[in-house]
Parts: sequence; C-alpha cells; structure tokens
Amino acid sequence: MNRDPDLPDPEPGTTRVGLRQRLESAGPLAMGIGLGINGFAAYVFLAAAGRALGAEDSGQVSVLWASLYLIGTGLFLPVEQELSRSISARRARGNPYGALVRQVSLLGAALFGALAVVLLALSPLIASALFRDSIGFVLALVYGVAGVGISFVVRGLLAGSGRYYGYATFFLVDAAMKSIPALALAIAGVVSPMAFAIIVTTSAFVGSAAPMARGTKIGPPGEPAPWAPLRRSFGFLLLTALLTSVILNSGTIAVEVLASEADADKASIFLSGLVIARVPLFFFQAVQAFILPKLSHFAASGSMGDFRSLMRLMLVGIAGLTVVAVAVSAVIGPFVVELLFGSDFVLSARDMGLLTLASMLMMAAMTINQAQIAL
Repeated sequence: MNRDPDLPDPEPGTTRVGLRQRLESAGPLAMGIGLGINGFAAYVFLAAAGRALGAEDSGQVSVLWASLYLIGTGLFLPVEQELSRSISARRARGNPYGALVRQVSLLGAALFGALAVVLLALSPLIASALFRDSIGFVLALVYGVAGVGISFVVRGLLAGSGRYYGYATFFLVDAAMKSIPALALAIAGVVSPMAFAIIVTTSAFVGSAAPMARGTKIGPPGEPAPWAPLRRSFGFLLLTALLTSVILNSGTIAVEVLASEADADKASIFLSGLVIARVPLFFFQAVQAFILPKLSHFAASGSMGDFRSLMRLMLVGIAGLTVVAVAVSAVIGPFVVELLFGSDFVLSARDMGLLTLASMLMMAAMTINQAQIAL
C-alpha cells in the first residue's frame, strides 16, 4: 500500500510512529472507522427527526434525504470513481495528476449547473409531487446536491492518492455535523422539518472542508487526459451510477408519490426500515472506496492474478454475509426500527428480510461494477 503523501516523514533516528501514521498505514481500517461512524450518524439523524417530528411530519425530511442521495450520488459518484481510478493508475506509473483533477472537477461543475437550472425551473412541480408544496425544500435540495457534489470530488482525490486519514476525516466531520445538531433539536423539542433539512444539506460542505483544510496537495499538473476518452469513460460511469442510485434510493420517493393523504407517514416508515436493512451496505462503502484504487493498480500494473483473487475473495465474503444479514434482520429488524424511531414505525419480519436481501444483492452488483470500472 502506498504511504499517505500528506504524512510527515518520521524524525531521523527514531522508529516511533504516531497515532495518525498508524491509522494511515491501516488504509481500509481508517476508512472503515470513518464510514462506520458516519453510518451510525445517519441513524442518529433519522431517528432524531422521526422522534421529534413523528412519522407523518418527518416524511418531507425522509424524501429530501432520499432525493439528495439519489440525485447527488447518481450524478457525482462517477466523479469520485473517475478520480480514484485514474489517479491510482497514474500513481502506479509515476505520473502526476493535477490536470486530471481539474478536468474531472469541471465535468462535475457542469453537471451541477445543468441540474440546478432544471430543478429550479421545475420547482413548483417538484414541490407539489415530493415536498407537500414547499418550495423551501426544493431550494434545500439544490443546496444539498452542491455539497454532495463537492464531497465526491474531495473523496475521489483522497481515495485515489491514498490519503486514507483525510478520507476518514471527511466522514467523521460529516457525521458530527449530521448527528449532533439533530440530537440538539430533538432534545430542545424543535418540530420544524426545515430545521432538520438544513442540517442534512449542510453537513457535506463542512465535511469536505475538513480534510482540505490540512493543506492537501494535488501536485504538479502533469499531462491532461484527452477529452474524448475522458468523456466516454465519465459517461459510462454516469449511466451506471444513475441506474444504481435509482435502485438504491427511489423506493422512499415512490412511496411518497403513490401514497394517499391517509398514508402520509408511509415514506418515513419505509425509510426507517431501509436504513436498518442497509447496515452492511454502509460498511461496504469503506471496502468500495479501497477496492477501486486497488483493482485499478492491479490492472494498470498487469497483476491480473491479484485482481482475480481479490474479486473472488470479495464475492465469496458477500455471499456468506448475505445469509447471516437476512436472518438477523428478519429476527431483530422490526424491534430495532421501533426502538430507534418510535412506536409509529412498524414493519414486519418479512419486510425487513426482503429489504436486507435486496441490499445484499445490490452490494454484489456494485462489487462487480468496481471490477468493470478498474478495467
């Protein structure tokens, strides 16, 4: 594993390694810790919103959450993937990557500009269909997607360049910005859905600033990537990310759109079960962030035996985890949902088992997709 470029060299004549350097050398462990805490913070935020607002009034916040990650992840995950893959490949060959970072960032900015125009132009329709006629929630969505887009640029740079401590820092700060203010609002008895919306849409901005504030270096420009192959690669990643994001996040939005006035609480109830069923998927993000640079490095250096071995290990592990996760979710999932979110949030063992099975199958598909991107 390559050493984090941002770490200082050890002092001459000593073998003492600081806590920060030990965390960095662990690589996936550093990212796993950050992502695990971030996943826990997501539960804290949604549980705080659910208990403070109730199942019906937290519906807007649940739909904003799902819309934010459907659109944000669908459009900007390719930014992280392209940066991570390309930076890792250039590092394997000893080539600088500063110009590439700027090119991919420009593509991301263009995507956001086009999206913002569309969302603002359609804001009355979006507000009516998703947010119970609240234009404020549409504006919050645009603002939040900007933060998510920036976060994927930062994450791609950190993952591709092996800055695992910075990657973990992003998720730790993002977690704190989601969970602590939400708990404070719930304890204070605040019942404004917009207050919770501001929290979830602001956290990515602060999380992105934290690792960059350390003076993370991009390095010399190097040769820019040819625009035509870059656009083709980015277009493929964009298509797969959008389809993946629709599968992962459209359920909550569909429930809100299809629900009658009597079922106004169903979107938040569905999301409460979904986030519990996706506990393994949260932790898989740490593996996903590590595996793409690793696979790209193997592919760029011609180490296809190592490439196949890593993929085989991943898929066998997911198969075993699927059996355990579905069984555990069916047995204790309904109890956990009610414990965290309140007595208004009721789902059956069958509901939880099916939601978990779908999440695990998605994990396997995402792993295979990582291999395709690396190649």
